[in-house]
Amino acid sequence: MRTIIAVALETFLRLRRDKIFMPALLIGLGLLALTGLASFWGVEEFFKILYDLGTTAYLFTGAAVAIFWGNKIVSDSKTEGSLEVQLASPIGRSVWLVGKFLGLSAALLLLGVCFLIAWQGIYFSYGMSWMNPFDLKLFGVLTISWLFLAALSMMFATFATQAVALFCTIWVFVCGLISAPILQTLSPETPESTRKVVEVVAGIWNINMFNISQSVSKYHLPVAPDDIGMRIGYGFLLCGFFLGVACVAFQRKDIIA
Repeated sequence: MRTIIAVALETFLRLRRDKIFMPALLIGLGLLALTGLASFWGVEEFFKILYDLGTTAYLFTGAAVAIFWGNKIVSDSKTEGSLEVQLASPIGRSVWLVGKFLGLSAALLLLGVCFLIAWQGIYFSYGMSWMNPFDLKLFGVLTISWLFLAALSMMFATFATQAVALFCTIWVFVCGLISAPILQTLSPETPESTRKVVEVVAGIWNINMFNISQSVSKYHLPVAPDDIGMRIGYGFLLCGFFLGVACVAFQRKDIIA
């Protein structure tokens, strides 16, 4: 456990000082600020537009950072030679990988806290009160999507080159975004076999299920879905699955880049 914590702390410090942290933070804060202005496009739909654009900016900014960092911490360790040095000590590959993921998760959570502070600032700027519990649930579930995307990116980075891993992660992420919309727009003439394949993909890989902003009414009376616990549990299950596959692949893969 001490070894995992040590690797996690080292990873967290490196990511916090990484050049991408501040630009990502500033871009995310800027996008969240713009959502407040854009919400005035529809006076009657102010809160719906605010939540829809805000959650979209939150999801894509965090997802981009999670994917990039997940790929970077594994690929850079291979290319700079620090991986061989660390594994030369009494530390297993799986322990090293889990520690890296925990450090990455901590960095992403820090980024999420900064975004939540900005969201609270948007509330205050429009004369609203403190965030309600629904806001915390909303962004909390979205943050879980960051975590399993980071695990997905690390999984690909363990057995592919940096460019290939990044390419695969981005396209799997895109598939998770469009799987449910494609299922909803299938023509009645679609072959049954094709429909079943799309249904399976949309059932097990649908990132939109982690965005519950649709539950916000235009009168700012949010109603959280009853199955929010299922979404949280499924998100952590995806984290465990991707991280487990990454550990198995990392055990059998040659660590020399």
